Amino acid sequence: MPRNDKIKHIVVLMLENRSFDHMLGFLKQENPALRGVVGGDFFNVSTGDVRIPVSDGAAYQGQLVADPGHDVTDVYMQMYGVPFGTPAATPNMSGFAQSYEQKGGKAEDIMKCFRPEQLPVIATLARQYAICDQWFSSVPGPTLPNRAFAHFGTSFGRLDMSPEHFRAKPNIYSRLNKAGAKARIYYYGSWSGTQGLTFLLSDQNQYFGLFGDFKSDCKNGKLPAYSFIEPAYSDHAGSLATDQHPDHNMQAGETFIREVYDALRSNEDIWDSVLFLIVWDEHGGIFDHELPPMVSHPDGFTSSAPPFDFQRLGVRVPAIVVSPWIPAGSVDHTIYEHASIPATATEQFIGDPATAAPYAREQFANTFLHLASLSTVRKDMPNFAAARAPAAMPAAAPSSASSLHLNQVQEIHQVLARNHPELAQQMDPGQVKTEADAAAFVDRALKAIHPQPANSDAKAVQQGQGKS
Repeated sequence: MPRNDKIKHIVVLMLENRSFDHMLGFLKQENPALRGVVGGDFFNVSTGDVRIPVSDGAAYQGQLVADPGHDVTDVYMQMYGVPFGTPAATPNMSGFAQSYEQKGGKAEDIMKCFRPEQLPVIATLARQYAICDQWFSSVPGPTLPNRAFAHFGTSFGRLDMSPEHFRAKPNIYSRLNKAGAKARIYYYGSWSGTQGLTFLLSDQNQYFGLFGDFKSDCKNGKLPAYSFIEPAYSDHAGSLATDQHPDHNMQAGETFIREVYDALRSNEDIWDSVLFLIVWDEHGGIFDHELPPMVSHPDGFTSSAPPFDFQRLGVRVPAIVVSPWIPAGSVDHTIYEHASIPATATEQFIGDPATAAPYAREQFANTFLHLASLSTVRKDMPNFAAARAPAAMPAAAPSSASSLHLNQVQEIHQVLARNHPELAQQMDPGQVKTEADAAAFVDRALKAIHPQPANSDAKAVQQGQGKS
């Protein structure tokens, strides 16, 4: 597909760890074209040989207290129904219940889905714009390698995220900049930090701003050609985490999605020229029934620890594409993965990914520019009347740091050791035990790695005043 002349801005919001069936599957009851679920149509078997059907009844918080497994070894069990290393040719999506029981959770909880009325912002956007019901995570594994595909078009064979391994690799931001198109990562605040791997090189801090900067750039018509938005990954000082990672408040994530949408609509010129993707990085160990397809064109990278050849995509994730150029009620069955994100930006602002992208996964990834197909821009406004902001979090015992928080702390400490060794010596990742510990660690580190000017438009968010 050639570039789309209607589109001047591509915006990506990537959230955390939810599967397609879990979030959007029950929309099938009102739109049979959707490859979702209706309840009772798929099942797993528990370790006690009890049949556990897919059902509604997903809760906003408090249901997935045990973090579902989503490392490569966990996802193998979920996809094939047998332990990692046991030969299996084709996924059957039968091992989610037993995998979650192994983590200390209840089998029925991992099979539960949200009804559309529970997630009114997400459901409204899905109805009013385009659902991509064949968007798969790039790796049947955790957050960071999947996000690498969004930033680099590959993870270079990594299933972990050693910062040093990604130094000086060609990323979509530097490539766009070289082509004369501005690009920026907007993260929520210093205490939340960024999973955007390009922040690891100090000379690339030019690509970063905070969420307050995003809202200001929208309003003032300064939005770059390509924007990648990150949610808040931690509860902090009365502000809720907005990433939707289990077991964070789902309504806080809903409110954040609406806030991003409203920012884009705050400037008519921006809105009339935007393509906005809302996507989740991986399924987070939660049930989905679709069989992940084989990779059409592997890029030649492999992993030895654990062994993985990157020749099959990961579990399906929710994906919604929003634009006033998209017909309401669109359902797109095209197979996408996270390499489709840089491929679409490349196609729009650089050239044909087949020749302009550096690695095969991006070169051959399907792009989503074609979804903006209307000949006349839409001016209607969806009705979000049912969406309400969540109440403030009640006081509770400190929650343990999740694997996402602990990985982020380790990454950032490696960056400090290289760029700020004296500060790194003062900070011990091993002392991080709770989510609050992780937020404090990240906050101190990010203020050194990416200091914000005193007059930053994101100052209110940085100080915790921009609450969800």
